[in-house]
Amino acid sequence: MMKTKLSVLAMMLAPALVWGQFSHIEVDEIENGGVVAGRTYRVYAVMESEGDVIDAIFGEAGKPLEISSASGFYQHPKGGGMASEVQRYDIQNDATLAFDSWVSIGLEDNYMNSLTAFPPETGFFEAFEAGGMLTTDNGAWFVLPDKRQALAPEDKRILIAQLTTTGVVQGLINIHGRTKAILDAEGNVESGANLIQAEGITFTCGR
Repeated sequence: MMKTKLSVLAMMLAPALVWGQFSHIEVDEIENGGVVAGRTYRVYAVMESEGDVIDAIFGEAGKPLEISSASGFYQHPKGGGMASEVQRYDIQNDATLAFDSWVSIGLEDNYMNSLTAFPPETGFFEAFEAGGMLTTDNGAWFVLPDKRQALAPEDKRILIAQLTTTGVVQGLINIHGRTKAILDAEGNVESGANLIQAEGITFTCGR
């Protein structure tokens, strides 16, 4: 799958709180070959160090989460609002499913993906799954912090969304996690494991 590195159209806009080692957002444009309308973007949270953790992307009262496009998002009938709902087998049999719009932490499909929504019976994905805006002031998508997908790899980039649209994407998110834990010989935390809480992070795709 070909991709084009975009100039980083993301910034920290007057964040209410930034602790720990979140650095910035990067956006890649993924070549979709025209099999679906519009352009496909992948959004990454870039950490300061390999092994830093993101365990939740959230919205709460006074700190909303909003991801929108004036022209809406491409949503495949076999896809879902989260990457954990997109079956790898189905992607192999339908090229258009590979460009479904979803959110994630670290992974691009269901394989070994423990991503889930909070609250469990939440309805805030419904509009997004229908092609509309993803927004909440009382919800999150998350993984347990000990899951491999939550850890920043060598390039320090953690995948948090794929978005396909004919318009311009505007995003406002909040990130929760922790810095890499340094363990002693007995497996006890010696240093690190400090809170990462970055709020009011904005990004743009397609401008």
